[in-house]
Amino acid sequence: MAIFYEVFLSAFAVLGVILAVLEATRVSRAKKTNFICLCFDKELLDGAKPDMLIICRTDAEQEEVIRRVCADEERKVYIKRW
Repeated sequence: MAIFYEVFLSAFAVLGVILAVLEATRVSRAKKTNFICLCFDKELLDGAKPDMLIICRTDAEQEEVIRRVCADEERKVYIKRW
C-alpha cells in the first residue's frame, strides 16, 4: 500500500511540473504577441482605453482586420501598433 501512495504522489508531482511548463510557455507566447489598437478619436491613442484592441498573429491578419473595420466606417480610424 505504501508503494501505491508513492506512485500516486509522484503522478501528482509530474502533473504539477507539466502544468507549470505549459503555463510558462503560454506566458512567453503572450509576450511575443502583436497588438493593434483601433481608435476613432485621436486623444484615445495617448493613454486612454482604445475603442478596439485586436490581437493578431501575423501582419496579414492585421491588414485584413484593419481593412474590414475601415471599409464601412465613415469616421477616421487611428491605428497604434505594439
